[in-house]
Amino acid sequence: MNLLRLNDRLRSSTCCKYYFNRYSSQVLSDFPATYKSKDVEHNWYNIWEKNKCFTVKNNEKEALKMLLPPPNITGTLHLGHALTVTIQDILARWHRMRGFPVMWIPGFDHAGIATQMIIEKHLLKTKNMTKYDVGKEQFLSYIWEWKDQKENTIKSQLKALGASLDWSREYFTMSKDHNSAVIEAFVTLNERNLLYRKKDLINWSPTLRSTISDIEVEHLYINEKTRLEVPGYKKKITFGEIAYIAYPVEDSKDEIVVATTRPETLFGDVAIAVHPDDERYAKYIGQRVWHTLRETYIPVISDSLVDSNFGTGAVKITPAHDHLDYVVATNHQLDIIEVIDEYGNITDAGKNFKNLPRFIAREKILNELSNRGLLKKICDHKMSIPRCSRSSDVIEYMLKEQWFIKCKDMAQKALQAVHQGHLKIVPATHEQLWYDWLNNIRDWCVSRQLWWGHCIPAYYFTVGDKTEWIVARTKNDAQFAVQNKYGPDIKLYQDQDLLDTWFSSAILPFSVLGWPKKTADLENYYPLTLMETGYDILFFWVAKMVMLGLELTNQLPFNEVLLHGILCDAYGKKMSKTMGNIVSPENVINGISLNELTRQMKENCNTGVLSQTEYQRMLSGNNKMFPNGIPECGADALRMTLCSHNIKNEKINFDIMECQTNKFFCNKIWQASKYVLIMTDGKLYREPNGMTIIDRWILSRLSALIATVNDAFLQRDFHKSIASLKRFLYYEFCDFYLEATKWGFKSENSDIITSHTYSLRKCLEVSLRTLAPVMPYLADDLYKRLSKTFPEFLSLPSLMEAPYPVPEEFNKWRDTTLDRKILEVLNIILEIRSVMAAISRKLHQEVHITTKNYDDFNLYNETINLFKGGSKIGNICIFLESEYTENSNSICYPVSSDCTLFFITEDATVLAQIKKNLDNKMSKQKQNVKLHKQI
Repeated sequence: MNLLRLNDRLRSSTCCKYYFNRYSSQVLSDFPATYKSKDVEHNWYNIWEKNKCFTVKNNEKEALKMLLPPPNITGTLHLGHALTVTIQDILARWHRMRGFPVMWIPGFDHAGIATQMIIEKHLLKTKNMTKYDVGKEQFLSYIWEWKDQKENTIKSQLKALGASLDWSREYFTMSKDHNSAVIEAFVTLNERNLLYRKKDLINWSPTLRSTISDIEVEHLYINEKTRLEVPGYKKKITFGEIAYIAYPVEDSKDEIVVATTRPETLFGDVAIAVHPDDERYAKYIGQRVWHTLRETYIPVISDSLVDSNFGTGAVKITPAHDHLDYVVATNHQLDIIEVIDEYGNITDAGKNFKNLPRFIAREKILNELSNRGLLKKICDHKMSIPRCSRSSDVIEYMLKEQWFIKCKDMAQKALQAVHQGHLKIVPATHEQLWYDWLNNIRDWCVSRQLWWGHCIPAYYFTVGDKTEWIVARTKNDAQFAVQNKYGPDIKLYQDQDLLDTWFSSAILPFSVLGWPKKTADLENYYPLTLMETGYDILFFWVAKMVMLGLELTNQLPFNEVLLHGILCDAYGKKMSKTMGNIVSPENVINGISLNELTRQMKENCNTGVLSQTEYQRMLSGNNKMFPNGIPECGADALRMTLCSHNIKNEKINFDIMECQTNKFFCNKIWQASKYVLIMTDGKLYREPNGMTIIDRWILSRLSALIATVNDAFLQRDFHKSIASLKRFLYYEFCDFYLEATKWGFKSENSDIITSHTYSLRKCLEVSLRTLAPVMPYLADDLYKRLSKTFPEFLSLPSLMEAPYPVPEEFNKWRDTTLDRKILEVLNIILEIRSVMAAISRKLHQEVHITTKNYDDFNLYNETINLFKGGSKIGNICIFLESEYTENSNSICYPVSSDCTLFFITEDATVLAQIKKNLDNKMSKQKQNVKLHKQI
């Protein structure tokens, strides 16, 4: 039965008229007709905060200690953040209810590059100004204003999701305390000889004019000639081509043809390299070729790093703009010529092409080579294009003097931590990636050319014609050290670069507890228990936290890493602004019309948060995904939906229709609670000596639920716990058991009524406590309402203070034999339902069930109310086959060799419909058997 209409159905039911007439008005006076998420969720977070439900309550048990991965202050949360929050909140609430202290720390990340880019876009869009127009000081003041605004918005979003964070421990990665920890970490690494400054190849974004980390580089794979938008260019730029260029051999009519995807770097060529075993070029090794554009000879060298299968097997060596070329040039002591500058333009080395943007220069260089007869051909070519995830610019590999952290030894310690079982990675499938990445780790470039972020505590000074560097906690410390060595006239200048955001994030597990000070929090709560985050930042954040934690504290920063997959839309596409399919959690919680969604996108575009291209994509995506807007689902339904899929999979698909279904599930529980309230209020509540078979069965299923949910939470298999909750509450409790009790109450048998009263209320009370970590708003609200009437319900401010049901308490009810028997009954009921599909229940119907087995005959009679309630057919009779006489107005359907159903009606039309349903059913069964044999 659809419990949305429970009141009407109950009022029309003879078995319940008495109870409604007597109790309905007074019992339901504080119980709305239907579940309304906004009404339920509105005040509960304030109640939780007021009662300090989120603070650590220490006892002898080991605390659960977690850190919420700090959201960037760039904008607002999306559903990917909501997934992380929900996973951690479920664990936090579950542990609290099990009596464990919980410390869950919230915070916000300054997100150097991302935030600076957003503010630059915002200024350009709203004021038509650049950061250089306003100056550094004013620019930073804009960022602080933005931070305050976005921080408040994000905090509201977290609270709406029900995140039970300890806000008294809130941090920001640009706070004074965190800055002190960042400086201490940097200085300590330097003191341990793990820090150095060197000119090396780095990822450079010409748009940002900064180095960026590997995680901010997205590789776009293309298979053929493709035109792409590149910032700073009016026309799209062609990629996916390879040019074949001839280099004449000195004193010979021969030429060596080289294939390259980067003709714009030709002025940086310092050699032609071939593999030493490549017979095609063996005779040329040691000779020279003429470089037409540079107007000089360059050597032909051999190196085993050359891939003979790439292009022609001969490659040009341009060490200033390619990692492999840089290694080859270093090995052979070749010159290094920088061809592209920080702005993405050609340098002086490009002669006539000087100052041209690199991709315009590419086209002109190819034309020049063609005019000289040296361009042999241009072909389509598969390639990977490194792009800046922040600006969509094409990354340039450039030689820059930067600060680097030595990672090899730290990486080995991190490897051993997993190998020896001290650090657990869940799911374990990521362990091999952990080993592969850390075994091949490169030193970490931590310099950034930004205005927003942590200053590098390094200072330079000049002695003669030599520049030297000193790392110190303060400029006074550096001045003191330098003056002691060189005298008082030395002038110090601080490094203008800033630190990589990932560096300041990597020390969070201990810096938020007071490190480097020896605080009580650090002593009591470090290391953390768990770090939960997306698997896509395993190496760029998690690995760095582990390495720096081991190095700076001599302890792992946490004992377990739980990695969830990438959140995708209903079509399996990753949610991103690029795809135009990002969804805000508050729009799912509150609901929103398509027009309002469009208005939100337009506002974000007008303020620079979205580019025009991103706006158009999101507009198109919203029109496709939500043509009728997003229905109001509520936070509980959103939480359940996010965790109803296996979070350990690489992809997690989110479907708004599933979220809406879960809101209906909330209403199902709401209506079931009203039924229990109406039917059992004022009745004796005690565990009966003689319990009916269906009461024993539902309590057995409750026991199974508790065991499954606890184990699923322990194994981090949230989807299994949610599937179990839905199966029990929606299917077993509401769809079958609750319907069956209506016939029990109708009997007016005091023993049956006492048995049903106890079982209904026990199942509801325990189920709400079991459901609380997943659906905290609904569980708390229902429990509070019911506790006013039912004395066995605990009188508490919140279920977070209630004990979580554990298997040991309910093992006495577990009866697997009974479960199997009732499952057979439920299968028969489902068969009845399928045969009676599309037939009005208002028409007179009768079903006879016959069996050869005497035990089954007794079982079916004992569970007759289950048959009636589950099938919605009141006239059901059970017979032994040997004593049964078939009615002439019936249709027979053998369910099994031991059980046969007879559908009886005097209505010829109904009889024909039943026969049609049976024919369709038998036809499908034959098709399934045939398909199974083929497989």
